[in-house]
Amino acid sequence: MKLLLRVLFSLVFFIIFANASNLAKIYLNEGLEAVEKVLEQELASKEFWAKELKDKNVSLGYYDDNVAIVLTNKGDKIIRVFYYDDGKLERKFIQKDVLTGLAGDKEIEGDLKTPIGFYELGKKFYPGDPYYGPFAFATTYPNVLDKTLGKTGSGIWIHGYPLDGTRIDTYKTRGCIAIHNELLEDFNKLVADRKTYAMTEEKDKITTNIDEVSTLLANLFAWKESWQNNDIKKYLSFYDQKVFKHNNKHKYEQFAKTKERIFSRNEKKVIKFSDLSISPYPNAKNEKIFRIGFYEDYNAKNYKFKGNKVIYVRLQDDKMQILAEQ
Repeated sequence: MKLLLRVLFSLVFFIIFANASNLAKIYLNEGLEAVEKVLEQELASKEFWAKELKDKNVSLGYYDDNVAIVLTNKGDKIIRVFYYDDGKLERKFIQKDVLTGLAGDKEIEGDLKTPIGFYELGKKFYPGDPYYGPFAFATTYPNVLDKTLGKTGSGIWIHGYPLDGTRIDTYKTRGCIAIHNELLEDFNKLVADRKTYAMTEEKDKITTNIDEVSTLLANLFAWKESWQNNDIKKYLSFYDQKVFKHNNKHKYEQFAKTKERIFSRNEKKVIKFSDLSISPYPNAKNEKIFRIGFYEDYNAKNYKFKGNKVIYVRLQDDKMQILAEQ
């Protein structure tokens, strides 16, 4: 059973049995929706999440599903694969002389740098060029945050060594990550049947902790609650006015005007989040940036949506500030 479902079950159990009398009064006087509001308020509590996560290893993030995380440190030239299973983190693979592009974060097409960041990793494919070894895996660079920050380029892969035995550009790549061919199949077996992320850091080790993840989860549900309740002032307070872009198109000012118009209708809506993931996002400035993914079920009279969403946020003074949204 997924972790979020267990969290919801434990939340309902706690509230029902710890506050049975109060809940009964709320239900009798205000109805079931008022009881649901109590549950929503608890999910927006940092203390609640800290208690739920107390025995979890969230150093590389929190994930509702079991996932694989491919962590590459460009400075140390090490690539590792970790399995995250219900709060337990286990290293499954390591190569100590992995090849990457030039030092520093990728900014423009052709700079030969491997991006610093957090991406999804696709299934293996065959590039058709022996330079890339027997097969390769594509990352989702550039993501919407990269585009918001003006970064360009594409075709960032994890791949093998040239099949003819030649060097890879004198022991560097064109921005990709290269694994020894004899280890590539072992790597594939580990990531083939799992949702896999590629996390690349420069030299500093990027991790998070229960306090940060609990803060973000509480902020996430507080943001959702303000959205559902048409509280435009609170809702917009979660956005970074200087950086934010929606789908790399609409800047904050245009986005805010659109939301103000929609919220002014005071339309009743129900919003549900599931399949949560919160990942520390490596970056050249070593800021507290995170990628938050979730499945959104939005139901209102004039608009309905079901699908995966991603937001990129900065954590500052215990407040989530959204930088980009997709």
